[in-house]
Amino acid sequence: MERSLQQLDTEVTRRAADQPFALSWEIRPVGTGEVIGCDSTRAVASFSTRKVSVLLACLALVEAGELRLEDHSVITEEMKDGVQAGIMRNLSAGISLSLRDSLVQMMSTSDNICTQLVFAAIGSVRPDPLQWVNDYCAWMGLHATLHREIFPRTGELTWSHSLDTLTTTTARDQSRLLEKLGRGCVDEAAAADLMLSRGLCEFARDAMLGLFTPALGVSCTEIRFAEKNGRGLRSLSQVGLALSSSGEPLAAVAAYAENIPIELPSGVPGRVAAFDLFAELGLAVQEWSRGR
Repeated sequence: MERSLQQLDTEVTRRAADQPFALSWEIRPVGTGEVIGCDSTRAVASFSTRKVSVLLACLALVEAGELRLEDHSVITEEMKDGVQAGIMRNLSAGISLSLRDSLVQMMSTSDNICTQLVFAAIGSVRPDPLQWVNDYCAWMGLHATLHREIFPRTGELTWSHSLDTLTTTTARDQSRLLEKLGRGCVDEAAAADLMLSRGLCEFARDAMLGLFTPALGVSCTEIRFAEKNGRGLRSLSQVGLALSSSGEPLAAVAAYAENIPIELPSGVPGRVAAFDLFAELGLAVQEWSRGR
């Protein structure tokens, strides 16, 4: 392991230890086989970080010619029930969206109506869309990830909720998938390992670059992150693919903050501290990238 990666490991470990909540994390430089992290195999609630694997599983059907990005679906009034994330819940029913637009909104605004449309598209060519996504995760080596619901009704959860009915994953699984995506953006053979083309890998990357609430890359000036967020009552998570200014994939990053207190002893809200930690993690990756 090169010295700068060891320094990154030390820096992230130190920053995580300063917080009164648990952080499981993993970082994988793209294409090197190296990996650093802590507690990265602990099962956590995925929340909206699950949408990275949903995105890629859907695009695999596009690559196979079973779906088209130009296919359209219509938003119904029933789809709005219980939805808290996204912008489509505020618009009139009857709007028709392309699969391309649904995928982009699922990633950029975490729109849960669009997520339902994506699962409906998968279900139009597969008898069980959840099983298709779970099978895809298994094929990609995400053996600790289990998708349990199409639309999680997170508004009905309490702070002390169980993980039993939620989609669960690990930082290791998410960093593994994103590292594969990074390689797929620059190499057709690596893209084929994801059952995608290089162009579709780039589409997925670009959809994640449009996230409205970045955290890993919010303070970075020399690199960017194609990222996805996850929000729970007691947890926050951020996964992403670090990119150089020229678009070269640098590293896959996954971080899950769990059991976040409402407030720190200093008076700082716990969720603010978690977001600050994600931003510091992104800056640490930026510093590491200078020594590559």
